[in-house]
Amino acid sequence: MFLKLVNQVSKLLNSRGDMMQNLNSALSILQEFLPIRNSCILIRDSITNRYYISLAPEISQSEQYLWNSDHRKDANLFKHEIFYKLLLSPGEPDILGLPCPKDLSRLQRFVKYIHPVIYQEQTLPVCLLCFYVTDAKLLPEVDNIVNIFSDMIAMAMVARGVKVNKISGKQDIQPVEDQIFANIIGRNSHLLEIARIIKRISASKATVLIRGESGTGKELIAKAIHENSLNPQSPFISLNCAALPENLMESELFGHEKGAFTGAIAQKKGRFELANGGTIFLDEIGYTSLAFQTKILRVLQEGEFERLGSTKTLKVDVRVLCATNVDLEQAISDGNFREDLYYRINVVAIRVPPLRDRKEDIPLLVNHFLNELNQENGKQIKLSENDNPMLMSRNWPGNVRELENAVHHAFLMEKNGFLFFEISATQSPRYPNSIIKAVESTLPESDLVIEEVREIEKALANCHGIQKKTAQVLGISVRQLRYRIQKYNIIVRKIKPFNS
Repeated sequence: MFLKLVNQVSKLLNSRGDMMQNLNSALSILQEFLPIRNSCILIRDSITNRYYISLAPEISQSEQYLWNSDHRKDANLFKHEIFYKLLLSPGEPDILGLPCPKDLSRLQRFVKYIHPVIYQEQTLPVCLLCFYVTDAKLLPEVDNIVNIFSDMIAMAMVARGVKVNKISGKQDIQPVEDQIFANIIGRNSHLLEIARIIKRISASKATVLIRGESGTGKELIAKAIHENSLNPQSPFISLNCAALPENLMESELFGHEKGAFTGAIAQKKGRFELANGGTIFLDEIGYTSLAFQTKILRVLQEGEFERLGSTKTLKVDVRVLCATNVDLEQAISDGNFREDLYYRINVVAIRVPPLRDRKEDIPLLVNHFLNELNQENGKQIKLSENDNPMLMSRNWPGNVRELENAVHHAFLMEKNGFLFFEISATQSPRYPNSIIKAVESTLPESDLVIEEVREIEKALANCHGIQKKTAQVLGISVRQLRYRIQKYNIIVRKIKPFNS
């Protein structure tokens, strides 16, 4: 029996596919072979210092959610910086307050069992394995098997990229390479500090607020947090809250039922539902309305929502990451942002420095973008000797996004195998009108098209600077107009009509 158990579990833990699903199946097999019930794996949240149920094949989703949200105990079990096996006698309360099967509560001889899953000596547990032993007499046999089983779990989790904390707790990142995370390039001390924060919070489920100017790479930071989490294969769903009109936001985030409104020809899952078990990234959350902020707050607090046109409440387990370039403290003072939502999303704050504050990274970024373009196009375009000093002399109000576009444009305009920039030290890159249309299709976002900025400026002038009227003329919401005004630094002048 024992060899069969080891064989089946070993095959599961070493197979490809989703690691958490494989672990879930392994727990189910363990329950078939051993006299145990309600087996579950608990992960410690490094930010809140609490445990949450990550896997529990026998415990219902509603019980898991209830325990995770309301009944997680601080349970500081890391005595002397390491957690030793804890066997609780039947008469003692369960220190973690885990759900107990009703049929077990009538028995006299059952044991509550908690076992640390440790990868190596001098490391903290990667998780806790917990269950109820239905017959105390069989506890020594169960203990021997679980010791082997936990070693297999630890090796499988570490092999799949789960981070292991040493007892010292030091996880300093050595700035050996320029690429800190995927597509995050730099040596700047602020960026290295962000990398350290990401390493420390990735295993947590705490909400994170990423702040910084437009184009600094806030979404890349969010992806790095997700990709360094315990389950990087889980969904990563993003939404730019400023890019959608108010009447579509609720449908996009929460979904809708067939016939919920005109044009709803089929049921649609929202972004929160699609992100269940993973991460949702809400970009530019500062541009949402107060009414919509209330609905987001409910999901953060209760983990539940209803699709449009439905009365059925859905529950989700989603980690929420937010980003904004808005001064939220000022928005709260102005009555444009809910204070309770601010504290909910600001558990961990990350400020991404603008490119002008890390100019030493500009040559690294330019080389990175140029290498990618050369590989994609099969070319060997090079930088000239004067390019880097000239590029470092600019302030780059559009940050990394603007620099990337400037390199892309210069690549298209290359002369004699070298990048060709038309750029001054104090102004943005200027390109001949003859190539503007040729490069517009290569821009990553349609909002960056030069003609859109001109159209907004023209509409503002025609409407005498009145933003509400301008938004109506452009066919967008006031929120979307304000987003574009701030993003592109458009100057708004209120002009009194001549005949007034």
